[in-house]
Amino acid sequence: MDYHSSKLFSIFMRLLEKLGINPAKMKEFIKFGTVGGLGVLVNMGFFFIFTRYAGIRIEFASPMAIEISILCNFFLNNAWTFRRRDTKIGFGGRILRYHLVTAVAGGVNYVTLLLLTKLLGMHDLIANLIGIGLGTFINFFLNSMWTWRIIRTEEADQFTEEPDQAPE
Repeated sequence: MDYHSSKLFSIFMRLLEKLGINPAKMKEFIKFGTVGGLGVLVNMGFFFIFTRYAGIRIEFASPMAIEISILCNFFLNNAWTFRRRDTKIGFGGRILRYHLVTAVAGGVNYVTLLLLTKLLGMHDLIANLIGIGLGTFINFFLNSMWTWRIIRTEEADQFTEEPDQAPE
């Protein structure tokens, strides 16, 4: 069975389009998700080390872990995920935009952690993972639409999936 002709594949592609994800750039979406997954591991790993071995309280360990994962994710997304996008935005502008977006996403992560642990008594690692999930949703959409937004010019579009493809 050709998966492109399946009803489930069709529904998935329409969902991606509604979420602002161009199915033609699926590789980019998968790369962003991979980087995000690595960011979760970085965040959780440093959070665990800070709280369990360094004796840092969660109120301080969480923002530190979030910032480390933000920087790792920016460099990976910039060098790998979005490297072919012609944004016309310099490196400094991209890292500033990325930090502004992820500050919002990180804030959601942090507030979620505190609300779930302090008010609901949830285990801190589970609460942090939920916060990461909510923050990731915000992070992807805002960064995709703003930080690495392709700026169109009168020239041919510079974005190609593969380096050896000619512009359409």
